[in-house]
Amino acid sequence: MSAGAWLKWSRVVVLVLACWMAGGCMTGTTKRWNQRVGGYSYDEAVKEMGPPDKKETTSDGVTVAEWVVQRSQVYGWPSVGWGAGWGWRGRWGWAGTDIHSTPERALRLYFGPDKRLQTWKDIVR
Repeated sequence: MSAGAWLKWSRVVVLVLACWMAGGCMTGTTKRWNQRVGGYSYDEAVKEMGPPDKKETTSDGVTVAEWVVQRSQVYGWPSVGWGAGWGWRGRWGWAGTDIHSTPERALRLYFGPDKRLQTWKDIVR
């Protein structure tokens, strides 16, 4: 396999791994949280997910609570290019390691003064 083809496929593999590590799509999660609006309580959220990582109450009585659902992960991927090439003959070899990271994902829930879910957001940072 040529170096160009190897680079092309390594990018595809990195993309697939990043999507897999990020937990895939949010379709099922969106449907689940949309169905809970109006009926789901803050106490039920704490029972299901534990205490929130962040919590604030605004002056109008809205409780904003945030749970981190996926921590950021750092991983390395070897890159091919001009380099020393451990055990390789010729000018091509390992040029180093590309460092990548997955985003952190959090679930932010907004509860009204009655402690019922008003709205929610999936936060990616």
